[in-house]
Amino acid sequence: MSKKWQEECGVFGILDTRKTNSDISKLTYYGIFSLQHRGQASAGIVVNHDGQFLCHKAHGLVADVFDDLHLGTLTGHAAIGHVRTPAPNESGYDVVQPMQIKSHSGQIAISINGSILNANELRDSLKEIGAIFQTTADFEVLLSLIARNRVSTDTLEGAIQKMMGEIKGAYALLVMSEDRIIGVRDPLGLRPLVLGKKDDMYLLASENCAFDAIGAETIRDVLPGEIITITEEGYSSIYTVPECDAHKNGKLCIFEFVYLARPDSFIDGTSVYESRVQTGRALARECPCDADLVVAAPDSGIAAAIGYAQESGITYGQALLKNRYVGRTFIEGTQAAREMAVRLKFSVLKTAVKGKKIVIVDDSVVRGTTTKHIISFLREEGAKEVHLRVASPPVKYPCYYGVSASEAEMLPARSMSVEEIRDMLGADSLGYVSLEGLKASTEGALCGHCSACFDGIFPAGVPAEAGEASPHKI
Repeated sequence: MSKKWQEECGVFGILDTRKTNSDISKLTYYGIFSLQHRGQASAGIVVNHDGQFLCHKAHGLVADVFDDLHLGTLTGHAAIGHVRTPAPNESGYDVVQPMQIKSHSGQIAISINGSILNANELRDSLKEIGAIFQTTADFEVLLSLIARNRVSTDTLEGAIQKMMGEIKGAYALLVMSEDRIIGVRDPLGLRPLVLGKKDDMYLLASENCAFDAIGAETIRDVLPGEIITITEEGYSSIYTVPECDAHKNGKLCIFEFVYLARPDSFIDGTSVYESRVQTGRALARECPCDADLVVAAPDSGIAAAIGYAQESGITYGQALLKNRYVGRTFIEGTQAAREMAVRLKFSVLKTAVKGKKIVIVDDSVVRGTTTKHIISFLREEGAKEVHLRVASPPVKYPCYYGVSASEAEMLPARSMSVEEIRDMLGADSLGYVSLEGLKASTEGALCGHCSACFDGIFPAGVPAEAGEASPHKI
């Protein structure tokens, strides 16, 4: 892992067991289009056409990268796709996935959502034995490890299992060879991965909303440490972690429920939308407010705002409009870009807020740029009071596990009190839901959660670059 922040991504894979479907590339396109919220900087698809890999990938949104001409040339019976948001200052073509190589055992393509903490050390070790790298990306290290391990193992699954013992980090990984697609979830289950089926096709994706888009059914979540293999015979599993331990010790990123996942997805058996509504209810109980109107920070704050209104009895209403053609400001590259994006992104319904006491519910406050401007906009349009309620605890620690999050010194909650943050944002009052309240909203999930961004407990460790003086607990 480089010192630059890593991406939040989405992966999608599909294999037609009968090799009769001519729309594999289109289905993959629809799949990654449905995962666009997980990354807007680049998109790519690799298709397996009778053992020949065909690829198209580029920077941009899915709809801009692909057209009918591109999709028409990507014919085959299996494919993997990817969407990505790069780290700041990372814009080269070499970071665009999927990536593919030819090894002695055939072609391999790979897509990953996550981050490998010891990628630099592994790269150095591989170079010492003759490996040559074309990029600085984590996923090229994984490809090199798989190719090397394949020499000493009987199966591709064996090579991947050996690789899992060598790497540290968080990942949902898709590997496509000439006769199969393999899905892998890290032993802690930090990043989500789900298995699905449509007719004679089996699918893997970061979220099941990608299945809904193409009329596929969800079979189940891939368990922490599980290797799923899809071939013409169907699917099979290898558990690198005992199934009971996978349920007991899983550490799914709780920020998936806070912000990252689409609200219509189910992750580890839990509805993202319902968990957000329940978090909003907990927020209302813990941080009540005397207000005339509950307003959501669109769109990711809507479900929590509905829950807050239901629990508090305060009317819920729309007061903020969102420009759908501006990307998510949390993962824009620079502070200046984020500030301009906020102004372009939000506008206020004047008649809804003038003279009223407003409680605005946001899913999270990371840097505070978006929230500060929204509060300012509401005041400019005549709001009498603006109170802020946040459906997650203060974000105090950076993420090393595949989310494009701030460095520690850029996180206000790292060094400021709640009152100081309230003053910085310009709110009349500020309240956060407790970590206990947030976790209670996902009690039905199959696994536990990683909440390192809130409590500094990093279950998979931190990269060497963080240094021995890192304040984060492990």
